[in-house]
Amino acid sequence: MREATRQNIADIILAALVVAGAVLLFIGAAELPPPRFEPLGSAALPRILGALLIFFAVVLTLRAMLRIRAGTLRDEAASRANPRRGALVFAALVLYVAALDLGRVPFVPATTAFVTVTGMVIGARSWVNLAVFAALGLVLSLAISTVLERFLYISIG
Repeated sequence: MREATRQNIADIILAALVVAGAVLLFIGAAELPPPRFEPLGSAALPRILGALLIFFAVVLTLRAMLRIRAGTLRDEAASRANPRRGALVFAALVLYVAALDLGRVPFVPATTAFVTVTGMVIGARSWVNLAVFAALGLVLSLAISTVLERFLYISIG
């Protein structure tokens, strides 16, 4: 099997696993009780996340199929993945969840810090990137907080 085919089949398998995870979200959301007072109910967020996961899995699959057809490899950045960076991102995720759950840190500052740290681990370390990821984290956390509180009536702290 050619290297291009092997790499792209791995992407298709990953997309299939993501779809399987989304199906589990849909199954879990179907077991939640229907809404009584709020307009969307508690099952809305798992359904939205499941739909997003399926959308991105389809995009990943289409890109992989196009690369298989053209016989090309993934880009060089994807081929040079660093497992230490992945471990650092996982550690940051565990600390983020612990800060939210155990430390009761408010959502906006915790999410801003998580996005900033994750961005600096994955990307180049510079003052410009620090500012960009901090701004992205702040905007993203405020947007998520606003959507959850105003439209889904979920208070996240």
